[in-house]
Amino acid sequence: MNKPLRFNIELGRTKPVNIRDEQVRCPFCDRSKLTDILDTSGHIIWLMNKYPVLEKTWPTVIIETETDEGEFSTLPADEAAHILQFGLDKWRETRQRKEFKSVLFFKNHGYMSGGSIRHPHSQIIGLENYDYHKDITTQNMEGWLLHEDQYVRITLSTHPIIGFFEYNIRFKPDTPVRPVAIRLQQVLRYVLHTLSNLSQSYNYFFYNLEDGYDYIKIVARYVTTPLYVGYKIPQTCDEERAAKITRDIASYLQPTK
Repeated sequence: MNKPLRFNIELGRTKPVNIRDEQVRCPFCDRSKLTDILDTSGHIIWLMNKYPVLEKTWPTVIIETETDEGEFSTLPADEAAHILQFGLDKWRETRQRKEFKSVLFFKNHGYMSGGSIRHPHSQIIGLENYDYHKDITTQNMEGWLLHEDQYVRITLSTHPIIGFFEYNIRFKPDTPVRPVAIRLQQVLRYVLHTLSNLSQSYNYFFYNLEDGYDYIKIVARYVTTPLYVGYKIPQTCDEERAAKITRDIASYLQPTK
C-alpha cells in the first residue's frame, strides 16, 4: 500500500488563490515574470511549479492559454488538440525519467475542483515514491458503453474511483490527438450542462495502464459522498439512469471533423 503524500501546509498558505476572486492578481497572466520555464509551444508554457507543496515530487504546470478567459471545451478544435498534444508529449517524456515511480497528469477547473488559479492550466507531477498503478486499474475505466469509434471508446464507470458519474475515454498512445481532443471537449460540455451545471467544476485525469491504452477520466465535481470520505465506498448509478445518460450524451457526441 502506498503511504500518503505529505503536503506542506505553510507553503500552501502562500499560494495565490483567484479561483473565486477576480480581484486577486493572476500569476500566469504576466508572462514576463514567469521563471523556471521548461518548454514552450506557441502560447503554451510548461514550467516548474513555484509552490512545491508535496514532498518527494517534481511538480510542474502547463499554462494553456494567454488569458484567464476560456475553458477547454469552448476552444477551437485545433487549439484544443494543440494543448492536448503538448501535454501528452510532456507527460510521456516525464514518464521516461527513472527517478519517478509514476507520473500524474491532470486538470482542475472550477471552484470545487481543488484548484486555486482560474487561469486555464494543467499539471504534471513526477512522484518519487508513489505508484498510482497500485490503486488504479483498468477496472476503474470499465462501464456502460456510451460511444465507440475508430479512435476512442467512452464509458460511464461501473467501478468508479469515487462515484457517482465518471466518464472514461480510452485511446491508443499513437491515436491522432485531434479526435481525442474533440471527444474530450464533447464530454466536458455534457458534464458542464448536467451534473456540474451549478458548480461549473470538473477534473480530468490521465492514466497509462497495464492494457497498453491511455485513458482520460472526466469527473464532475460537487460535494463528495460521505460514504467515500468515511469508508472509501464508491457509488454508481443504476441501469435506468445509465441508459438515460447514454441517450442524452449522444447528442453531444457528434461526428468529429
